[in-house]
Amino acid sequence: MAAETNLILIIFLIVMAVALAFSIGSNDETLASLIGAGVLKFKVALILGGIALGAGMIIFSGGFVPETVGRSLLGEGLSSEYTNIMLLTVLISSIIWLVVGSFAGIPLSSTHALIGSIFGVVIVYAIFQGGVTIENAFNYTKLGNVVLSWFISPISGLVITFLLYKLSAKFFLSRLKGLNQIEKSEKNFKWLLLVSVIFAELWVGANSGEALGILLGLRVNGSIDGGQYITFAIFCAIFAFLGIYFAARYVIRNLASHMIDTRPSEGFIIQMSSAFILMIATLLALPISHSHVIVFCIFGMSIAQKKEVDYRGLGKMGLYWVLTFPIAALLSGFLYFILSSFGLS
Repeated sequence: MAAETNLILIIFLIVMAVALAFSIGSNDETLASLIGAGVLKFKVALILGGIALGAGMIIFSGGFVPETVGRSLLGEGLSSEYTNIMLLTVLISSIIWLVVGSFAGIPLSSTHALIGSIFGVVIVYAIFQGGVTIENAFNYTKLGNVVLSWFISPISGLVITFLLYKLSAKFFLSRLKGLNQIEKSEKNFKWLLLVSVIFAELWVGANSGEALGILLGLRVNGSIDGGQYITFAIFCAIFAFLGIYFAARYVIRNLASHMIDTRPSEGFIIQMSSAFILMIATLLALPISHSHVIVFCIFGMSIAQKKEVDYRGLGKMGLYWVLTFPIAALLSGFLYFILSSFGLS
């Protein structure tokens, strides 16, 4: 009976991981600037973006961000292994907080929610399970680097975008003479924008470790083997593609309608800035929020162009981003305490 229950739990976790991958695709807005600029037909852009997103997931599924989420955050006290109940609690608490945020109209980060949920579960596990202490339950160096990257990455996006625009304006854009040269330049930038968006989508997929982190946790604790992990990782990539194609189209089309006045050169700078930050974070195995980075890149562009910036709105978003980690941690810790009180750990 226990074996059957555990098998059902494993299947449920796999299904939820694949569903998470679908949600990653369905909430991705990277293609909006490409659609707004009218570079490609809508369906073609969705297909190319979905392929790039899925490819990023598969190429970097063997380590990097999934390794951080699925194993290396844990300390020696846990032998770098999650139990299946811990993984289940992390998923449930992350989803609850994200759903609450969505209905409340609060912009939240799934990355922050997942890491916060892991923190809460592990703390409660360390308090109530023998042989594990708070001191050895985490790899605090890795955890500290992850949290620090959440602050550095958006600020870096703002600074890099600001500098890139200023440099391009001084050495290139300001030298264009007449409307014809400007239009010709922007036409060429459309294709550079295409390259930058596909490049960005690749790294969005590579840095989206929520779903693969759960699967890697299952592989580490022996619930699935290496071959099964790769198979399910491919499923995640496919469903991320489906998420973009069938669900994200509405978000993308809506955002694109507000970006028709954005020049391709501006979109190129914003996308390259965010892609560069995502690439560095991925190679350092640091899960960050792409939406946070892209928002700050847009703010950097507005500041560089001396446009009005909604600092109040920025501060409001920053507050919610900061609160996500502790709230997710408290929620997951409470849920895990309830489950463990019934002998499930």
